[in-house]
Amino acid sequence: MNEPQKADPSRLLELRAKIDAIDESVHRLLMQRAAVIDELIKVKGTAKTGAAFRPGREAEMMHRLAERHSGHLPLTAVEHLWREIISTFTALQAPFEVFACGEALSAIDTARFYFGFTVPLTLLASPGEVVEAIESGGDDRLGVVNLQATDDPWWERLENAQVVARLPFFDVADRPAASPSLVIAPPLADPVPPEVACYAVKMRGRLEGLSGEIEVVASLSSDDITSAVVASRLSGEDLAVRLGSALDIRQIGGYAAPLAPRS
Repeated sequence: MNEPQKADPSRLLELRAKIDAIDESVHRLLMQRAAVIDELIKVKGTAKTGAAFRPGREAEMMHRLAERHSGHLPLTAVEHLWREIISTFTALQAPFEVFACGEALSAIDTARFYFGFTVPLTLLASPGEVVEAIESGGDDRLGVVNLQATDDPWWERLENAQVVARLPFFDVADRPAASPSLVIAPPLADPVPPEVACYAVKMRGRLEGLSGEIEVVASLSSDDITSAVVASRLSGEDLAVRLGSALDIRQIGGYAAPLAPRS
């Protein structure tokens, strides 16, 4: 039987020195990023008009991250690190807090995965309470609504708040923080047209036989009336034509389309 090959001590020291140098470079780059944020705050001033969350820009960053990623380091691990960085620096510009709901562990995992550990997190009992927290608060709140915890038509109570993102963003098999959720927020400071629009729909009967252009994200039916959140790239007018018997359709925001990275 062959004996295991002994590692070269000098080579191990060399590789560990490289890791230490990389770690130091990463730390210095993060401090440089913080310095740039300080300059950004000076340029933008202190006035806040709308939530500081930038889902459109963050989606672009995630696309670039997925395009350049290679090697055996899991993409979702890099996503989590990047999300921690983005959320922390966003909070440095304009502090905010997150309200989430759902089964405790999965709700906390999802909120912390996407918004980090620097941002305050409050766990509430239901989607309706999350909507109430966002509607009654200022522009420094985000809500994470777990779509598996839908026991009431919370979307009907969205007035000032709107859907701004869908989670998870990376569609990867066996990923962590995979609870399907929508992020809601007050009007954004610099909104961009979403790739996928969300609509609150109320109609007689059930939403059945829809094309691939229309996705039912959440739905509840009672007394032959269905209330639902529908996601589509169609305009509200075109959606109304496709649904036909809808009693009411109103847009409640939208999000950047989730990405299925190349394996």
